[in-house]
Amino acid sequence: MRAAAKHQERAPRSRQDRFTPYDEVWCVMDVEAPAPHPNLDRALREARQHGINVALSNPCFELWLLLHFQEVRGYNTSEAAQRLLEQHKTCGYRTGRKHLDYSPFRLAHPDAAARARVLREAAEQGHRTNPWTDVDRLVDGLLEQARTARG
Repeated sequence: MRAAAKHQERAPRSRQDRFTPYDEVWCVMDVEAPAPHPNLDRALREARQHGINVALSNPCFELWLLLHFQEVRGYNTSEAAQRLLEQHKTCGYRTGRKHLDYSPFRLAHPDAAARARVLREAAEQGHRTNPWTDVDRLVDGLLEQARTARG
């Protein structure tokens, strides 16, 4: 999160960023079940203070990927979610390699986003609920940007 805040701050003065401030800055984070990352609450607080959006998954980012293929109900550790994703052979994910074939995800995005919304609506404790993700908010924004750019 700190790296995102520093990057956001230097963008208007950076040649690499064409001296342009960002409209939005996002930080993608995992809770990392079974033991949440010890600095997660502090990182979320700092993100809010700096106006940085957070795409968070509980237990891990692989949950978001898994939602493209199936509903996920009930608690999962990060390791369990990764093993479940690995069972979907068409996506190319392997726990030791973490490479993806994008094509199966593209067409399944609407299903994954709908499943993510269902998880959030059922979450009694927000991101502390496992399973939970809002990565779809980031992806939906990126897709909207791409549609707008194409005209």
